[in-house]
Parts: sequence; C-alpha cells; structure tokens
Amino acid sequence: MKPMKAIAALFLVWALCSAQKSIASQVIFDGGARAVTVEVADTPQKRTLGLMYRRPLTEDRGMWFVFPQEEALVFWMKNVSFPIDIIFIDKSLTIRYIWKSVPPCASEPCPRYPSNAPAQYVLEVISGFCEKYGIRENQKVLVTR
Repeated sequence: MKPMKAIAALFLVWALCSAQKSIASQVIFDGGARAVTVEVADTPQKRTLGLMYRRPLTEDRGMWFVFPQEEALVFWMKNVSFPIDIIFIDKSLTIRYIWKSVPPCASEPCPRYPSNAPAQYVLEVISGFCEKYGIRENQKVLVTR
C-alpha cells in the first residue's frame, strides 16, 4: 500500500504543478514599473467567464486574456463585483488603449468598453493600478511563464 500512496502523492504534486504552470504567468511592464502574476484566460470559455463571480483582485494579481488573432475587442463588467483597469495590448505586446477605473455593472444593459485599436491581449488589474504605477499607452510589456 505504501508504494501506491507514494505514487498517488507524486501524481498529486505533478498535477498541481502542471495546473499552476498552465494558468500562471507574469506580465512585466517596460521600465520595470511593476510585475503582475496573472491567471491566463486562453479558451473561449475562460475568456467569457473572466473575472465574473470573483473576489477583488490584489495589487499584484490580474487576468491575462489571450485571443487567437489581433482584432477590435469589446469588454464589459457583467457579474464583476469590483472596479478594474482594462489594458488592451497588440500582438507586438504594446499597450494600445487603457480604460481606467471601470465600475462593476449593476444592471443590464452593461456598458461596453472597446479596445479602440486592434488588440490580441487584454490585462485586467485592480482599479487604480495604471495610475499608481504610471502604466500608459504605447508602453511595452513582457510576458513570462
């Protein structure tokens, strides 16, 4: 029985490490302004759910949305209970547009927040993050796993 328990424990550790690697990355802003650990939303289901029904983000956490190609994007705050900054980023990892302090949507119809330029990635962080750390349009980001 002990070898089976050891194998099961190793499998559990491997599964947890694999899951962490597949959902956790880090976004680093050009100039070293700040690094943020992010959960990656890289499937249609994850992108649709986003930050819905979640607790508020902390200053060092965010959600990184990955789309198959660069295009005009539109986000909304349905079922998100806290304000955020929405950062639209193009395929060359340059920030193209920022919506700051976007409030939660209390009732439908929810306002829409367009990218205002083609984007392939979106970073959502706690409201006030961009102002506090000087995050701006045309700034580059680096993504690591």
